[in-house]
Amino acid sequence: MKGDAMAGHRIKRVFLVFLSLWLASMTSLLAEPETLAIRAKKIYTVTAGTIENGVIIVQNGKILKVGENLPVPAGAKEIKAEIVIPGLVDMHSHVGLWSAPVVEENSDGNEATDPVTPQVRALDAFNFDDPAIKAAREAGVTTIISRPGSLNVIGGTSVAIKMKNAPAAEMVLKEECDLKMAFEGNPSGYYAELKRMPSTLMAVYAVARKAFTEAREYQKSWEKYEKDKKAGRPAIPPRRDLGKETLVRVLKREIPVHIHCYTASEIMTCIRLADEFGFRLSLGHCDKSYLIVEELAKRKDVYYNVGPAVFDTYYQNALEFANVPAILAGAGLKVSLQTDAGTEQQNLRQFASLCVRYGMKEEDALKAITINAAEAVDLADRVGSIEAGKDADLVLLDGEPFEFLTSVEKVLIDGRLEYEKQAGTGAERPSFPPSATQPLTIPKEAAAASRLAIVGGTIYTMAGQPIENGVILIKDGKIEKVGVNLTIPDGYAVINARDFVVMPGLVAARSNLGLTSNFRMQTSIDEISTPVVPEIEVKQAIEPQDVHFQLAHESGLTSALVTPGDLNVIGGQGLAVKTWGQVVDQIIIKDRAVMVFGLGSKPKRKQQMPSTRMGVAALLRQTLTKAQEYKDSWETYEKNKKGMPPARDLSLEALVPVIKGEMPVIIHAERKDDILTALRIADEFKLKIVLDGATDAYKLVAEIKARGIPVILEEIMRGAGNIEDKDFNNLNPAILAKAGIPVAFRPKEGLWYWPAAGLTGGDLLEIAAYACRFGMPEEAALKAVTIEAAKIAGISDRVGSLEPGKDADLIILGGHPLKTASVPEAVFIGGKIIYQKKPGAHLGHFPRQAGVE
Repeated sequence: MKGDAMAGHRIKRVFLVFLSLWLASMTSLLAEPETLAIRAKKIYTVTAGTIENGVIIVQNGKILKVGENLPVPAGAKEIKAEIVIPGLVDMHSHVGLWSAPVVEENSDGNEATDPVTPQVRALDAFNFDDPAIKAAREAGVTTIISRPGSLNVIGGTSVAIKMKNAPAAEMVLKEECDLKMAFEGNPSGYYAELKRMPSTLMAVYAVARKAFTEAREYQKSWEKYEKDKKAGRPAIPPRRDLGKETLVRVLKREIPVHIHCYTASEIMTCIRLADEFGFRLSLGHCDKSYLIVEELAKRKDVYYNVGPAVFDTYYQNALEFANVPAILAGAGLKVSLQTDAGTEQQNLRQFASLCVRYGMKEEDALKAITINAAEAVDLADRVGSIEAGKDADLVLLDGEPFEFLTSVEKVLIDGRLEYEKQAGTGAERPSFPPSATQPLTIPKEAAAASRLAIVGGTIYTMAGQPIENGVILIKDGKIEKVGVNLTIPDGYAVINARDFVVMPGLVAARSNLGLTSNFRMQTSIDEISTPVVPEIEVKQAIEPQDVHFQLAHESGLTSALVTPGDLNVIGGQGLAVKTWGQVVDQIIIKDRAVMVFGLGSKPKRKQQMPSTRMGVAALLRQTLTKAQEYKDSWETYEKNKKGMPPARDLSLEALVPVIKGEMPVIIHAERKDDILTALRIADEFKLKIVLDGATDAYKLVAEIKARGIPVILEEIMRGAGNIEDKDFNNLNPAILAKAGIPVAFRPKEGLWYWPAAGLTGGDLLEIAAYACRFGMPEEAALKAVTIEAAKIAGISDRVGSLEPGKDADLIILGGHPLKTASVPEAVFIGGKIIYQKKPGAHLGHFPRQAGVE
């Protein structure tokens, strides 16, 4: 017993010593909180100008000081940076409510049981483990406002979230920061299908007005109760209604309202409602706001949250799109940007870069993704700028904020390092020659000339090293000569491009151009009536007048392999076309250029074959077997000429060139297992294939390279959005290219009135730069949008490089192809100028009525 007591005393003494040491250390930490000193070549404070060679002092998660030549406190940890900007703020997100992967179980954004549900809160459905949070954080997005969706007229309150690694309670910046509403076709369309009110926009407004009127009466009843109670009169409290209590907070201007809207008329309806009930207002999406910018300029109390897309076109001129954020900012309005995520939360800075690419001032673009967004939801006292007293949410960049190649080096949230870029994951930055300082001048005689001489500053032939101070001679639509010190013969119209960059016209290795829009707003991408339709040809549906064809010229796209989609096991035949011409027959480069197969989840059907991946593969294999037999039977008949010829089958007949290896096959497959299935079937039937989508291709480098298979990558700016692409890796293009696998890209085409240029991934040069940002060599990235894409499409004998004898399809840029500001100054197809950039394009006055100036 005595020994046990002595042992107990010893344990007690050890515990007391440990406790005293721990208390001493904690006291020291509390007395001297961790201090950081961030030295940067440039600090964009947003609200107080730009500081060169500045210092930011951070203590206990807050910005203590910021300025030039600040003394660094003793013991402070120093961090060096090129550029520092505030943490990015996205005020319109759905991360956490529609969390990845995108499956029904994770769909919690719309409480669409009633058009008015102000009592619901985004906070109560937010998934703090949504993988999109990590992707956003690594891209510098440090604060989001996650909000209910748009199926309700009044959808509930939004929550402000810090995108940090922390317990859930610490991630919540503000539990209810505004009320989400929708004045647009989403609620009216949804409830129309249910045969409930509202089924029109008129009724949407009436429903909202009724809700606020009832809330005002509810407010008065409580005020009367409190007054009677205070006066000592008998008083019975009204029955509480949590939804009306939220609306009363709006009426008291305690929280603002954020309304989803699109058209100019919807925007004005939102403003009328705000005026009637006196609440503070921000507008989400508001695409058509540029059409009434003069009227909106009077309403500087309203916040305008644009996107996606950030550009718009409308009836006034479908070929002249508007840089909506730039126009609003130019009118002095508070504009911010949104990703509407989902799965693109990490692309907020990319959207701002697109705005800058087409004319927005960099200062306005930076405000749009920081302080303006913070102000709109009453968070500007905490985030959105680099000021003393604010949260130390900081993004450290290796270049200027809106250069496509600029990477995020580090992210600090509340002063704690939350992300640091891994060594070796970026590419060596190319040297940028000085950009042109004056617009390109093209002589009038060049427009109709059959013989041209382009005297270039730098010529990227894509058939060798770039040529400095070179000359391109063009004769009758073909490239005659390319080189240095070429003699320009008499009779050639000369274009002086000495300060510019010349390169081949861009080639989309896969596209749906011309299939996505007509006057009925229908698409002709997938013939889903049956899973196997090899006889289908997109040639019969392509509309060269589709505005997206014309808008493609502004990004330098001159050729594309247009194909059916991925919803069929065998989807049909594609063809390669130029992007300029009146009828399909005039623009075809190669007819019946490719067949399309689909693997994975997309071609699966409900209650019919194929409903599984097993079924997809089995149906594909069975069909190819039938095509093989069909080919053999016809070959036997043609050889012997005996008996009756086999019955013609147009479906199997279309597959005969595939079986013979004469027609390549694009196989869409994302997951590793689907890619392996594609390889097995290709080996079995000796098919010539191209992998498309290929999210997991980086896992199968050896297998793909051994077979010499090229890869078309899609949507490389996305995050992990669904189960099929859960292992999405930004390094995929770099890994494949460095292994010597030919890589090309599929750009987005745009949607209805949204040009591709205003969507992340709608511009091939933007895609190439993004791939370079994550380690793809510059040469490989530029080849991926020119000569490699042309090889995949089977048209490299005509386009994809600047070589004698090839079509004179080329673009002239204002600077290095991967620079944000380097948009095409001029585009040539067959030696003809089909597009020339206009000064101030996309920033001017867009009248509501066509023809009004």
